[in-house]
Amino acid sequence: MLTPDFYYESVYMIPYADLWQNNYRALIFDLDNTLAPHEVLKPPAKVVALIKRLHKIGFKVCILTNNTKKRVRTYNEGLQVTAIHCALKPFAFGVNRAIKALGHTRDQTIIIGDQLFSDIWAGKNARITTILVKPLTTRDVITVRIKRLPERLLLKRYFRKLAEEVK
Repeated sequence: MLTPDFYYESVYMIPYADLWQNNYRALIFDLDNTLAPHEVLKPPAKVVALIKRLHKIGFKVCILTNNTKKRVRTYNEGLQVTAIHCALKPFAFGVNRAIKALGHTRDQTIIIGDQLFSDIWAGKNARITTILVKPLTTRDVITVRIKRLPERLLLKRYFRKLAEEVK
């Protein structure tokens, strides 16, 4: 349940054209520490450019966050994508809402986030493809900091297994 289907260093390293070729059509992004650090209220130009590129490819995009309506509304002003706050990740409720809002099937949808215990687990609960990215910063709210220790242990095992598969 906590093993991502894919791992990339950042949202900018993901091969989106390959995902499109493999029939993925909808992307659900976590907000905090995936697209922007917690304290960044507006999307950086790099994120705006990424979302424009994804739309140009043909993807439908959604932001899915456990954060507040105010946080996601302020951030989304610069993007104007589907956005869902208070998602209750790791439960599948928010992911299911996003899938429905984007209008594609589970098989065509991917969730992208920085946390095993919320983003990846939520994606697995919703039975969709998951991509884990490295957190943008080490600054986390206290609840996330608590989860990072067991997450590091699981990731160590995950990367060790990946290295063995490559050999």
